[in-house]
Order: sequence, then structure tokens, then C-alpha cells
Amino acid sequence: MEKSIWLYLIAVLEVFILSATGCKKENDNITPGVKTVGITLITPVSASCGGIITLTGSSEISEIGICWSKEQLPTISDDKISELNINFSTGFTSNISGLQPNTTYFVRAYAINKAGTAYGNELFFTTTVDHSGEKGTVTDIEGNVYKTIGIGSQIWTTENMRTITFNDGTSIPLAKCYRIWNFLSSPGYCWYNNDDSQYKNTYGALYNWYTVNTMKLCPSGWNVPGDDEWTILETYLGGSEVAGGKMKESGNTFWEDPNTGATNESVFTSLPAGCRGDLATFINVGESSVFWSSGQVGSNKAIYRSLNSKSPEITRGTNPIEWGASVRCIKD
Repeated sequence: MEKSIWLYLIAVLEVFILSATGCKKENDNITPGVKTVGITLITPVSASCGGIITLTGSSEISEIGICWSKEQLPTISDDKISELNINFSTGFTSNISGLQPNTTYFVRAYAINKAGTAYGNELFFTTTVDHSGEKGTVTDIEGNVYKTIGIGSQIWTTENMRTITFNDGTSIPLAKCYRIWNFLSSPGYCWYNNDDSQYKNTYGALYNWYTVNTMKLCPSGWNVPGDDEWTILETYLGGSEVAGGKMKESGNTFWEDPNTGATNESVFTSLPAGCRGDLATFINVGESSVFWSSGQVGSNKAIYRSLNSKSPEITRGTNPIEWGASVRCIKD
């Protein structure tokens, strides 16, 4: 009887071991789960796409990224970009480059572990038409003529706005006095150092952000660029670290030495117009240019882009909406 009980226990134990081994083997075959998300910042030659890891699978994930092709259902045998940092809570974003203008691409996020490669859902996008090098002009309501240039998918003015009239014909108030400027809670403009004879034609006007927020500053069919439109520009020019140099006037006629990285290969032709800052002080002419975007942050700040004589970068930040800065326009 004792022997029978022991034989029974041994048989149960063998079944348990085999069952456990089988489960482990089956679990080892689970690939990760991944979702493709968020196609953004599309230019003629690049785009951004993201992924989210929804399941880690049975073993550590060794590689994640985005793959793409002109054909449906791209795989890692096609073009791909891998990401080194895996953040399971926020996902990842990859910058796809080397694309062709006006072309449709299919993309999928992927993740790899020992069990194999898993792909997310398929998305697609079409790169934009490349307007690079296209030159033209646009005229504001006062008859001021501004040169324009195509940069990637966008068309920009190559001169700062100098109009003192909104596109609906109403006047923009001039605020010379620092007391008036400091306490403005409505549109206003000025010239650097309150000297239009020296600065108007070269650097244009400095506007507070209340002026930008009317959405009536640029000529009809044009607008003050939003934060995303500035990002698309700097992405097309190779990223914020180098885009500023490609946007700055390349001589040292206006910029202070050393005018680092300046090539103006984009023909954006930024000049160092300075700005009007705290206590309505005029600062940094010759050293920097500051451009408003149409994006506001909170109730009292707005997003700007800035270029500096000592760096090839384009810098993003926020300034109080009472400050005075330059404005460029982008075609709708």
C-alpha cells in the first residue's frame, strides 16, 4: 500500500514537472506588443513617428524603432531607425529622414525580443511638396513689399514686418515711452531705440504679442507662424542645433563677430534686430534676433525663437507678452 502511494506521488510530480516545463517553453515564445502612433512634423524629406510598448513579452526587449517603405506592411528588412532608450510609460518617437518629396510612405513601430519581432499597426503619410528656393514677394496693406523664399514645404518672408497698420486697415498704436509700453495690455509697436530712420527699413518693427494675437498683422493669406511651424522649419534645416546658422545673414555687416555658423543657405536672412525687454529696455541689436510665434503659454507668456551671433542654434523659449520682438510671416 505504501509503495502504491509513493508511485502515485512520483507520477503526479512528473506530470507537474512536465506541465511546468511546457508552460515555460510556451511563455518563452511571446513576442512584445507594440502600437504605432503619432505621425508629425512632415517635411518634403522627413517626418516623425512614435510607438508605444503595450506588452514586454516573455523576455527582455532588445530593440525598438520604426520601419518604413513605399510598399504596405514594411518590415525591419526595409528602411528602419532604432531607438536606444526604451520608456515603457511614455513610448518613443523616431525622426525619419532621407525621404522623397510628395511621396506616400507606410510605417510601423516594431519591437524585438528573443521570441522574435513584433510589429504595430500600419500608418501612412505623404511627404509635402518641396518649395525650396522658390522666390517671390508679398505686399502688405501699406504697400511695403517683402521678399519671400521657399524652405522645404513652407514659404517665408525674408524680411521682418514693418507695417504699422493691420490688414483690416486699422492702425497699430505706437508706444515710444517706456511707461506706456510697460503697461500696455493691447497691441503696440515701436522701432528699436525709437529711431525709425535708422532701424525701420533694415530691422523692421518690434511688436508686443498682443499685436500678434490679433491675427491681423500679416498680409491676407499669410500668418504669424505657430510653434509647430517653427519646429518644421528647424527640423527641415537639420535640427535646432544647426538651423540657426543656416538662417542667419552670412556676412558680418550687421551681426557682431563671430557670427558662428552663419551660412544663410536657407535664404531666411535673419538680421540681429534685438528686442524690447524688461522695463521696456532696448537690448541686443547686433547680437540677436527674436521672433514671436503665435503660441501662448499661460496667460502672460508667448513662445519665441531666437538666433544669436555666438551660436549656430535656434533657441525656443517664452517671453512676457509685453516684450517687443520681430515678426516673420509664413504663407497659409
